[in-house]
Amino acid sequence: MRVRDILDAPQLRMRLLHGDAGDLDRTVARVCATDMPDPRPFVTPGALVCTGLVWRQHAADSDRYVHLLAGSGVAGVVAGQALHGHIPDDVVAACRRHGLPLLSAPQSVPFSRIIEYLAEQAADVRWQRVRSRADRQRSLLSAVAAGAEIETLIADFEAEQRVSAWLLTSTGTVVAGTADLSEPEIDRILATALTAPRLPAVTAGALRVLQVGAGDRITAWYLVIRPSDPDLDPYGVDLAAVAELYRQRRADRRHLDWELSDRFPRPFAERSGVSEAAIVCEVHAGTAATLEAVRAALHDALPDLVTAIDGEGRLVGVTAGTQDGTAGVVNRRLGRIAPALSGIRLAVGVSVRQPDEPLAGTIGAAAAASTAAREDAAPVSVRVADIDSAVGLLTAVPGGLQRRFAERVLGAVLEYDRMHRAGLLKTLEAFLGCDGSWRQAADRMHVHPNTVRYRIGRIEVLTGRDLGRLDDRLDLYLAVRTLSGQTAPV
Repeated sequence: MRVRDILDAPQLRMRLLHGDAGDLDRTVARVCATDMPDPRPFVTPGALVCTGLVWRQHAADSDRYVHLLAGSGVAGVVAGQALHGHIPDDVVAACRRHGLPLLSAPQSVPFSRIIEYLAEQAADVRWQRVRSRADRQRSLLSAVAAGAEIETLIADFEAEQRVSAWLLTSTGTVVAGTADLSEPEIDRILATALTAPRLPAVTAGALRVLQVGAGDRITAWYLVIRPSDPDLDPYGVDLAAVAELYRQRRADRRHLDWELSDRFPRPFAERSGVSEAAIVCEVHAGTAATLEAVRAALHDALPDLVTAIDGEGRLVGVTAGTQDGTAGVVNRRLGRIAPALSGIRLAVGVSVRQPDEPLAGTIGAAAAASTAAREDAAPVSVRVADIDSAVGLLTAVPGGLQRRFAERVLGAVLEYDRMHRAGLLKTLEAFLGCDGSWRQAADRMHVHPNTVRYRIGRIEVLTGRDLGRLDDRLDLYLAVRTLSGQTAPV
């Protein structure tokens, strides 16, 4: 209700003493009556204050009193005439000076009648809202039963409620919405959606965000509303509930496809004449449910993506696109869900298939890149399989050849460790990781430096290579990285 509604009520017979059109459009949250010398403890922001002017002993009292009311954020003042027989000019002047609308109540209208009137009007508004919501629920369910698309429901909601509305996924795909959203706007919306202690919540840009789907915020959708009039009540709870039917329907179809592909795995089909990128995603410190949520997020970011879960529990997929373009999309879209990961880390590798290159080699290169991404402490780390180093060049080699190379170079060391549990491979990895420093390797392994020297000597005998030579050291380094899973998987 607005101040104007109080003024226009014929049964109250109010008279306007001060206030322009903007003042009369102020929202009235409640009506309170007070004549205390300091009204602040008894009024609240948005209140219409009824006063009999008992506090006014002198003309100077008016400015002080009205100043206190204005500072409390009240909507306006209703002054009674019973005490003075009229409203003194100094009261009118004070309201004009402090920008408060002033209404005069006739002596025959007690303040209790004004309070009752407001209560009756508020009850009527609530009843109208209940009826309107029931009608809206029936209308939505009828539209769903008739096969209406969610885009149609969003458009109808916008027109009916005079709002702008969108339906978004957690990575920023706009499922429905009639107006454009910029990428920064989507970032702000999802930052609120994924980090707010509870939903609904309001973003910095006064957008209201409701969750569509209970539980995991990564797999949920979000209904976003921008009201054109703050006095409206377009919260969209009913629309969010209906949107959940569409979200769940899409999720069920996707999960059925995944279940079939995971239960009956088939090699990824190779498409000639199409640029393809492979993706390997490792989820650290997560659960099976987390992997499924990340899988859904990747499919949402890359609609053309085909995925499977490999034997090591990694998410492996192929999509149409370039290496850098795919990596950019994954980095931006998965980066949006990072606030909801709660200590879980995603290491993602991306590689592009070169002309005449087997797809298995491309996936192996992506796996190597994802392993390199483990070294990044960020919640989401995306690496591409560049061939600007010896290790990068090895990633372009098919996984089978990598395995043969590693077994050829370190086969005798692996057999010796298997028979004697000597820890030679672990020592070699530490030694190479410490740039050939005996003492640093010993400190890292918590052994005596002489132990490291003995084991390295045994490795040189078994492999026939001299770790003092650059080429021999490079061979051993690449073989160790292959066996540790930092290139294509063995």
